[in-house]
Amino acid sequence: MQLDRNQEKAVNHVTGPAIVIAGPGSGKTTVVTARILNLIQTHNIPPSHILAIAFNRKAVEEMETRIGRALAASNYTASSKPVIRTLHAFGKDIITENHQRVGFKRIPEIWSGQIDQIIAEEQRQIERAAATTEVAIYKIESVKTGKCYIGQTTNPERRKKEHFNHSSNDRLRQAIRSEGATQFSFEVIERVPGRKANRREAHWIADYRDRASVFNRADPLRVQYSNQIVLEMFCQHFGIPYEAHFDTHPDFENLRDRFDDIKEIVMRAKRQVTTGLFDPKTLDDPVARAFAIKYERLKTEANAVDFEDMIIHAAHLLETNPDLRQTYCDKHPYVLVDEFQDIAPADFRLIECLSENLFAVGDDDQAIYGFRGGNSEIMLAFTDRKDVTKYEITRNYRSTSTIVEHARALIERNAPRIRKNLRAHNPIQQHIKIVETTPETVAATLLHELESSQETAVLARTNYETDRIQAMLANHPAAPEVTTIHKSKGREWAKVILIHNTLERRFPRRDSTLTEERRVFYVAMTRAKTELIVLGGRCPFVPEFEKVDKNLGYYLRQFAYWRARRIAKKQKTL
Repeated sequence: MQLDRNQEKAVNHVTGPAIVIAGPGSGKTTVVTARILNLIQTHNIPPSHILAIAFNRKAVEEMETRIGRALAASNYTASSKPVIRTLHAFGKDIITENHQRVGFKRIPEIWSGQIDQIIAEEQRQIERAAATTEVAIYKIESVKTGKCYIGQTTNPERRKKEHFNHSSNDRLRQAIRSEGATQFSFEVIERVPGRKANRREAHWIADYRDRASVFNRADPLRVQYSNQIVLEMFCQHFGIPYEAHFDTHPDFENLRDRFDDIKEIVMRAKRQVTTGLFDPKTLDDPVARAFAIKYERLKTEANAVDFEDMIIHAAHLLETNPDLRQTYCDKHPYVLVDEFQDIAPADFRLIECLSENLFAVGDDDQAIYGFRGGNSEIMLAFTDRKDVTKYEITRNYRSTSTIVEHARALIERNAPRIRKNLRAHNPIQQHIKIVETTPETVAATLLHELESSQETAVLARTNYETDRIQAMLANHPAAPEVTTIHKSKGREWAKVILIHNTLERRFPRRDSTLTEERRVFYVAMTRAKTELIVLGGRCPFVPEFEKVDKNLGYYLRQFAYWRARRIAKKQKTL
């Protein structure tokens, strides 16, 4: 296995905590694999004493394959193998082996999709309640103009106060402010079951529109149940004070999205647990808190754990049982962790319980899982520790100098970050093509860029965009791989087409930090080996790397000059 000088230094590390600060395309997995082989073949460490933690199952399989082939090629025979696991799988091993000490009477069942099923059932219960509850169709009318607002609610008196204090309908709100609340009447027109409420509301809106104009804008028949009724049932179901929720969501437009948020809120909170076990009562979000209490109760009754519990329970077990902790430290005195920048606080809690010989590899510039609870500041803090040996592998063997320099110009705007000397092994210059597109022109532009036959990937920010792109290419014969940027992490293609802000304006996303969104863009750029094409609308990140073109030619000439001198000097020495 051929290594450069910096890679060799990292691979030859034996004992004590160490961090390998890596760049994209610098051979992170190669270094992890080579160090494992070095420990086994050079230092005679029994393979079973080595524990390697990979980010996902695919990375585990790749590492197992590489090590197996290398050991077979060297005719090395051993009765054991290195233990290569995802952190969740390793936590599961600990719980399975010690389930009674954890508090389970038998080996717990693993819950994966059950949380989605429980969330779906909660939503069905709310919609069933909305269908059968009694709903009042009401009218608010201007005495002066006769103009009306028609609505529906389960609590007319409360709804009347809301409208007269600060109506969620902007037209009605402005009219009440202008004319005065005393100039408006409130009347319940009829009471109907919830399943009929939208139809009756639409009927009365049409009826009063014929007599006088109405304040209403939205068509109540566009959804099965109005947001107002779902909100009222939502608060009733979860036992949440209605007024508190009203203050947070005055227009109720994103109410149904709350169900999509619940899982992430709960799981993200579990990834932040740094002591004891997860307590659902500590959640700030009232909906997520009410749901989590019920979810944790159901899980306990089923003698089950979910993926995050595997890590939390394992860490808590080792922390509270020093003898057991020492057993695992003796069992795996050498621990390696890949993709260290993406671990969450709960992950690091378990990792810290293991060997002092922790060898971590990561790139804080590629930390893109903050929405899952990943925290790159853990890597920054570990790097700053005085007892940690630091190595740097930042030569990019994947991309051309053009791509590396442009990506570097982008990512160096982030702070805080670990400064690193990012550079390319390949001095080739190839222009990065930037094309402005609109929703109307993106399909034609994309098809034009796919005329070449080389290995190509089309990357986008969201699943919605990748679905749209795949539909555009359904009948294309050269069809490339289409995937999200997050799923592209760790992969590479000769040609990458990055599409942004033209099918959906989500780059950067408002629900993420600007630094993380810049890292996402950086990851997308550095998937390309030789050709990078950026298609899209306006994005603040494009101007940030475009400006490097002015000085790139000079820097590349200097790079080529010094590289030639270094090669000549090496040949002279030989």
